[in-house]
Amino acid sequence: MTPPAFGTESAHIDHEITEAMAIYTRLYPTQKLTFIFYQGKDPIHGAPSIIEGPFTFRPHHLSPEYLGRVTRPGAGVDSPEVTIILSIPRRPTPTEAKQTDASWRPVRPLARLFTAWPIGYEKIRYLAEMRRKKRRDSKMTSRGLLRGEGSGHFPPAARPASDKKPAILIGMHWLEVGGAEKLGFDTIRWALEAGLRVFVVASVPALQRLQTNLPDSPDVTFIRLDRYLAHDKWPRFVERLIRDENIGLIHNHHCIPLYESLPQIRAILPWVKVIDSTHIVEYANGGYPRTSGVWSEFIDIHHVISRELVDYYRDNFQVIGKVKLGRMLDRVEPARELPAMTMTPGQNTLRVTFVGRLYYQKRPVVVVEALRALDKWAVANGVQLRGRIIGEGPFLDTLRQMLKRYGLTSKVELLPAGSPVPQIMADSDILLLPSNNEGLALVCYEAIEQGCIPISTDVGSQAEIVPADLLVPLEPAACVKGIVSVVDRLWKDAAFCDRQKAELHAAWSRIAADPTAQEILMPVYRDAAHVTEE
Repeated sequence: MTPPAFGTESAHIDHEITEAMAIYTRLYPTQKLTFIFYQGKDPIHGAPSIIEGPFTFRPHHLSPEYLGRVTRPGAGVDSPEVTIILSIPRRPTPTEAKQTDASWRPVRPLARLFTAWPIGYEKIRYLAEMRRKKRRDSKMTSRGLLRGEGSGHFPPAARPASDKKPAILIGMHWLEVGGAEKLGFDTIRWALEAGLRVFVVASVPALQRLQTNLPDSPDVTFIRLDRYLAHDKWPRFVERLIRDENIGLIHNHHCIPLYESLPQIRAILPWVKVIDSTHIVEYANGGYPRTSGVWSEFIDIHHVISRELVDYYRDNFQVIGKVKLGRMLDRVEPARELPAMTMTPGQNTLRVTFVGRLYYQKRPVVVVEALRALDKWAVANGVQLRGRIIGEGPFLDTLRQMLKRYGLTSKVELLPAGSPVPQIMADSDILLLPSNNEGLALVCYEAIEQGCIPISTDVGSQAEIVPADLLVPLEPAACVKGIVSVVDRLWKDAAFCDRQKAELHAAWSRIAADPTAQEILMPVYRDAAHVTEE
């Protein structure tokens, strides 16, 4: 689904007004609606405000940003009034279109430390995070919400007849680059193939740059709730959407307000089936798997991408039967033959790649420190280093400055996020993943499939795909030292190198033998398409 191209500011405003009014017309189908529009100061959020009842203009309502008002009559002359105040986000600048987050800067008290000793700064950040984790883990409870089934004395709500084609509601965190988002887009495509119309919502206000990746189909609708509807209004809107559009299935990909809509759905629309997908246990509070576990009584199926998460639901929430493992791999018939790894002991070049969003989770500062250490190792061993960092984000300017400071600009390329990753992987010996946290990084699958050896921090579910000898400590300095140590041993010890290659292929093959996400989810989608047609 490709959003319209707006040739004029007027066309942009008209489009945004139409999208916003459609949301509130559905939410308040019979009320008299008055929309008051302002020119927004940012390109992302509509800052919605709702007044239920008569509205009186005050001087500040006619500020210089005031654009005008539109009224939609109610169902009758005595219909209650609702006033919706919205800002129309301005169009992003070319710079914002690439990156809306401000460039990263070290916290002010430690700025001099970062300038003098970046890895020392990372160490302090790591220690602070570990303290927060320990403190939060001690306070955190893993207790799911209880849900009563109701009494047979009261008749259950009946599913209404509909002449509309069956539909699914897919909730996403946002439509920006990420592993969870890749699966979200896959499920949109699979739902279409199963015969469902697809409604997509996102919880986090953003430019939603990947909106253009939605299938160009009249059966796919992206509703901009992230921009124009406050989270506390989602339950009523979702209820109306399900009723109006014959939605029989919800699939949640890390969308908090959709979780919070589940009581409304279970109480009023109990026939709707609910599934969710989770990827990663964040350090701070358990992240989305913990949220999912808390809401488990309201969910029919938990789809997970790693065995670590199967264990997490069992150990923390005593949820077993409805947790389904579905790997983020495509089933290929006949089975894919993996290429030989490109790394060979004693080679005179070393090609090292990093792929990821340049945010703290991926620890880009540690990436540069590792490349600096590998360059020193390479010089000492008569090896030529070639590094590539593929990604964009708030750390980009910091990386440029560090590479210049360390004299690495001629040896390390900075490439944009849209670069051809498979081809670059095939031309790489080593993939670095010094992440603060991971679920089970897709980029590891891609590396092995292209003959590249991943070296990763021992976090999340990485041990399911990366052999123990290729896992390095999380602590920043130890991480850098560990990466150099592994590379040195791969380069010097042919038996060790061969063993790692064999173990990587074996791990990939084990994972490839598990059910795929598509194999787990497609039967659910097909059932939704079939049942609602009966």
